[in-house]
Amino acid sequence: MNTKQLIDRYHEAWTQGDFTTARGCLADNLDFQGSMETFSNADAFIEALQRFRQMVNSVNLLQNFSDEQGAALLYDCHTASPAGIIRTAEFFKVSKDKIDSIRLVFDASELRKAMQP
Repeated sequence: MNTKQLIDRYHEAWTQGDFTTARGCLADNLDFQGSMETFSNADAFIEALQRFRQMVNSVNLLQNFSDEQGAALLYDCHTASPAGIIRTAEFFKVSKDKIDSIRLVFDASELRKAMQP
C-alpha cells in the first residue's frame, strides 16, 4: 500500500466510524499534536477520536496532497456542536507503512467555549 492509499484508508475509516481499521493504519508510538490535545501512542489517540466522532455529522474532504513520506488533507467537519463546521488541516508522516505522526490544525475557540463548565 502506498502513502496515499494508507492515508485515504485511515481517513475513510475514522470518518465512517471504523476505528479498528483506522487503528491498524497507525504506528503504536503515534506522535499526535492537535489544536486541543496531544498523544504519544495510538491507542489513547483512537479513544479520543472515537469521542470526537460522536459529534461529527459528516466530513467533506476538500483537498488531498501526498508524496512518499506523508500527506496533507483539508476537510470540513460538520459537527453537532456549537462550533458547527470546523475547517481542518491534517498533516501526516509515514514510516514503515504506518502513520507515525499527525499534526491536526483547526480553530478550536468555539469547542473550548463549549467545553467550559
